[in-house]
Amino acid sequence: MSMTIELPNKAYMLPQAIPEWPPVWWFWLVVAAAILLLALLVFSLVRRHRQRAYRREALAQLSQTQELSDQALIELCLSVIKRCLMTEGKQELVSIPTSELLPILDRHNKRSKIKLAVYEACFTSAIYQPNSQLSADEREALLRVTKAWIRGHRA
Repeated sequence: MSMTIELPNKAYMLPQAIPEWPPVWWFWLVVAAAILLLALLVFSLVRRHRQRAYRREALAQLSQTQELSDQALIELCLSVIKRCLMTEGKQELVSIPTSELLPILDRHNKRSKIKLAVYEACFTSAIYQPNSQLSADEREALLRVTKAWIRGHRA
């Protein structure tokens, strides 16, 4: 008992569905803009990765400090910080004495909770004392603060 519905007038029939292809003219503009944005994003990420290569190299150098003496460790930390500044194009900061440089670096790295100025005695006086001894905690703290500055600085 299948009943078919008889329409009284064929004029009331619905038109055929509107085809979805080819799309409207502005569809191609949206696709082109999306591709352009994606290309710009990839380009900027690659450029940023290349520009930050010095940070990765500095962190790798700081991770190989087990057999260094205390004086050599302090010299390495200070030289890595100054080389990072030179790479960023801040030669005028490199020429500043260390006691004045550390507070300036702390101001540039506002996000870090660890401050370089706390270790000013290590960076300014212990580096010139041939028999200076750092405890294991002090060595670790010095490395930690240097690595934190390298990761987060915006000099």
